[in-house]
Amino acid sequence: MSIIVTGKESEIIVSSEEQKVIVTSSNPVVEVSAGGLPGKNGEGVPTGGSAGQVLAKVDGDDYNTEWVDAGTSSLTWIDVAGDVEYTGVETTIASGEVLTADYRGATIYRFINSTENANGYPSEDSFYTNFDGTNLTNLIVTRNS
Repeated sequence: MSIIVTGKESEIIVSSEEQKVIVTSSNPVVEVSAGGLPGKNGEGVPTGGSAGQVLAKVDGDDYNTEWVDAGTSSLTWIDVAGDVEYTGVETTIASGEVLTADYRGATIYRFINSTENANGYPSEDSFYTNFDGTNLTNLIVTRNS
């Protein structure tokens, strides 16, 4: 893409293949920035945040976000299990059962291992964000047995 700047005493024309901008003034000034012009703050993007934090959705509502530490979770298994709505889709895989659920507007997957521990509970009961029909990835939280 090439940008062409032409002008006269009271007019500057900046044009490219896609756009043409004409500035007319008794004292025209064109400011060019390699990074582009700053935009408006995003709707719902809170101010702040620190190094190592990422923007995360609070729930399924548009623009409802907060800054959280990357790679950490303060969720407990009870927090997630108490807030899911199961869709009724169940998939049996080699090591157990995968239940599809809605959690705060996102689809997540609960894995219940078919092997029981000494207390009679599944050896794993966890929630994940990804399931490809065979493998679960991106662990959210696991139940402490």
